[in-house]
Amino acid sequence: MKYIDRSKVAAPANLQGQAAPTSEADIKEGIYGHANVKKALTDLQKGICCYCESRYDVTGYGEVEHFRPKGGWQQDENDKEIHHPGYYWLAYSWENMMYACKRCNVGYKQNYFPLEDPSKRFNSRTLSIAQEKPLLINPYEEKNPENHLDFKGANILAKTAQGVASIRYYGLDRELLNEDRRQVLNPINALAETLEMFRGTDKEVDVENKLRKIVNETIKSGQYTLMIKCNFKDYIDKE
Repeated sequence: MKYIDRSKVAAPANLQGQAAPTSEADIKEGIYGHANVKKALTDLQKGICCYCESRYDVTGYGEVEHFRPKGGWQQDENDKEIHHPGYYWLAYSWENMMYACKRCNVGYKQNYFPLEDPSKRFNSRTLSIAQEKPLLINPYEEKNPENHLDFKGANILAKTAQGVASIRYYGLDRELLNEDRRQVLNPINALAETLEMFRGTDKEVDVENKLRKIVNETIKSGQYTLMIKCNFKDYIDKE
């Protein structure tokens, strides 16, 4: 997971001035699912899922995801009931939208929206979220996801309660995802091993430069950037 700067793309025209829904039944998919919304989110995320950092544009189109679920919520997997209302008034809120691959969105996150203190969940009379402290990491708000998540090779690790919840409810430790991460990581690891072989020789600098280049090019591509940053901290160019 990586920080995504929403300010780089303006809110889509069809959302500007759009009145918020007055109930779950009032939500119209054609508004939040409009082509303008999808294009704006795709421009922001470059075809990368906001949660797992895989490329959703290779095998699918991705889905407009609402961080706070619009149609009902569950605190955790022990909560067998979908509670209503959901955060329906945020269904057209640009700040509540992101793009996710179908596996993260439908297969894992679903309606889960755990809070640090469930008693602070919004009041349906006031619709205020001011007191809420979500346990899930919001990639559009958390500038340093490495404070909550770490990687050992292709395996993701939690450092905080937010990390634990995000791995669980975004499915960030699923094996198919680990396999895809390894495909990206393996050639970089191979070059890192080559560098160790040439330590102290006249080839060391050349191999190290190649390693630095591939690390930074992979980060620039946008896929699995947190994994690369956690595994190769010493080879990342300063911005």
